[in-house]
Amino acid sequence: MTNDERQELNNGVAQLGLQARAEQLDSLLRFLDLLEETNRSFNLTRIPRADFVKLHLLDSLAALAALPSDSGLSIIDIGTGAGFPGVPLAALRPDTRMTLLDSTGKKVRFAAEAAASCGLANVSGLHARAEKIAHDPQHRERYDVVTSRAVAPYPALIEWMLPLVKPGGVAIALKGSGYEQEMEGSEGLLRALGGGEPRVLAVRIPGSEIDRHIISIPKVARTERKLPRA
Repeated sequence: MTNDERQELNNGVAQLGLQARAEQLDSLLRFLDLLEETNRSFNLTRIPRADFVKLHLLDSLAALAALPSDSGLSIIDIGTGAGFPGVPLAALRPDTRMTLLDSTGKKVRFAAEAAASCGLANVSGLHARAEKIAHDPQHRERYDVVTSRAVAPYPALIEWMLPLVKPGGVAIALKGSGYEQEMEGSEGLLRALGGGEPRVLAVRIPGSEIDRHIISIPKVARTERKLPRA
């Protein structure tokens, strides 16, 4: 970590209207060091180190605006890759229980082990596919919150996310521009999944010209048994 990165993170957190302790931000900066080190031998990210704070940490932390304030939330971050947005969210919300899910074992092992080495005791990893575990009674409709960032087009994404959300919970998807077109014609699928009316919050990533669109979908009914499809 560098002093410039520390300042960038401090400023970005303030611009997002968030509060964080110094040790929480230090944990995230150490996580970036581990990401850079591991990335030399295993492709975890194509984003250059100069953009790690902005495009990994601050982008992920933007989702806190949609995260319920209840203590003790169970969260699963699907398609977590190198741990985003799951690890930053877990760092600033130590009152939650975060499961990092990815279909690539090396990625989810890195994310979970690196988070643990940075002192994040509320993070665990799960190597699996979302569409598979969504039919497992141990996971189906068991989570208060399901998060995801840039994993798939909206129709596929909601079919993977909502079966994991318990009724009364919420799915939070981080999307870029063009999300409106992705959402067109998905109303019937959304109803079958038990999803309510989506709400969209646009957040400018500090230090950039990028608007992150945070789509929150409340779970208002049970998901039809046949979903998700294989």
